[in-house]
Amino acid sequence: MALRLGVSSTEVQRTLSTNERALSDANRHLASGKRIDRTADDPAGSQIAETFTSQVKGYARAARNAYSGMNMARQTDVALAEVNNILIHIKGLAVQAATATLNDSDREILQGGAREMIHQIQAIAEQTDFAGTPVLDGTFIQKAIHIGMGYKEATSVTIKDARASYLGRYAVHHTDDVNEEALDRGDIHINEARIRATAHVDDQLSTTLQRTSAIAKVAAINDATDHSNVSAFVNETSILGETDIASGDLNAANVLEINGVVIGATEIQMDDASDVLVRAINQHTRKTGVLATTNHQSRLVLTAEDGRNIEVKTSGAAHEITGLFQAAGSHVQRASITLFSDDFFGISDRNALGGEAVIGVDANELIGANQDDVVETIDISTRRGANRAMLIVDRAMEALLQTRAQMGGMENRLEFTVNRLNEASKNAYHARSKIVDADIITETARLARGQILRQAFTTVLAQANNTPNQVLQLL
Repeated sequence: MALRLGVSSTEVQRTLSTNERALSDANRHLASGKRIDRTADDPAGSQIAETFTSQVKGYARAARNAYSGMNMARQTDVALAEVNNILIHIKGLAVQAATATLNDSDREILQGGAREMIHQIQAIAEQTDFAGTPVLDGTFIQKAIHIGMGYKEATSVTIKDARASYLGRYAVHHTDDVNEEALDRGDIHINEARIRATAHVDDQLSTTLQRTSAIAKVAAINDATDHSNVSAFVNETSILGETDIASGDLNAANVLEINGVVIGATEIQMDDASDVLVRAINQHTRKTGVLATTNHQSRLVLTAEDGRNIEVKTSGAAHEITGLFQAAGSHVQRASITLFSDDFFGISDRNALGGEAVIGVDANELIGANQDDVVETIDISTRRGANRAMLIVDRAMEALLQTRAQMGGMENRLEFTVNRLNEASKNAYHARSKIVDADIITETARLARGQILRQAFTTVLAQANNTPNQVLQLL
């Protein structure tokens, strides 16, 4: 009887102890708000919860990285917008300088203003940075913005150089004067694109040998631009006198003919001191397209700004009076060409017959991007320089627009990335919460149950402990 009574009390104590542990767990879970606040509560669940915790923090950090990338893109775009505004001002000055109503002094003043703007472009590109990292000086190449949980989840960003010493950089090549041959179909290939033959109708300006002119060859090259990605334009045609201007008369015995127009002039002085020869030639500029000047050596210079052929015929002593040539006869001067592309290009004659010389380039010429025609080289102190400046500015603005479009696209992309990362972080947090966080209702019910059982077990234990005394009283 005594042994059985002892076992009964012990069982009650053991059950009470188990209930106390459950009650303590319920209190601990309610106090911490967590279902798992130590690994022993749920070893497998604890491991899964730690994985979700890592994801929550990783997604949050990746989202902040994406936010930083968005801010960098905005800041870069603002700087490029300012550079674009400056280029618009420079182009306005170039347009102004290109008009013939200005003299050289006026253009020098405009060039001074353009030079200051160019310095400002250089300063903006060199000084623009984000968190201490330069973004427009050409060093921001293949930079990674990490936007995910994995080690490979990064986007690579390259921002083009926006310095004046680089902006507008193209593959540009200024050829020698084109030669006296016309282009036949297949004579040359540019970037594997076959250039067509030149035609008489390609040149509506030259008065002779139209198929051989730089104008006709440019027309043929530009017809293939869609395939070759190379464009061309004609430079001015120029003839420089070989000797000094001598005194004399241009008359029936001494004939000077320019582009089919006979030039008459009398009492021409040595070095054309009274500009009689220059004025006589320029009286016919509307017909010939040729403008006459003298250089610093007082030698005659003939120029056709539109690049047409200049045909000069002399007889008698006209060649000595004008100083143009060493001997009388006929001479046709052709212009050079400027070829340009936004990428590396090559010119070749597949027949290896020297067809490249037709457009004034060497055999198998390869042209890469260079800095011969960048914003820094803009000089609008001459009309020719002003026209060249317009082309450079247009290319520079095109490059800026491409970079700004890239920045805008990156900002939009990163904004979508932020939304995705925030949603992924939220889902990972909810999944972790389901595993780790305590169910307050369940834990409260467990607490109430434990408290009720504690009271009941305490009463039962007291009775179990009192049973032996009652038996002794009966004995």
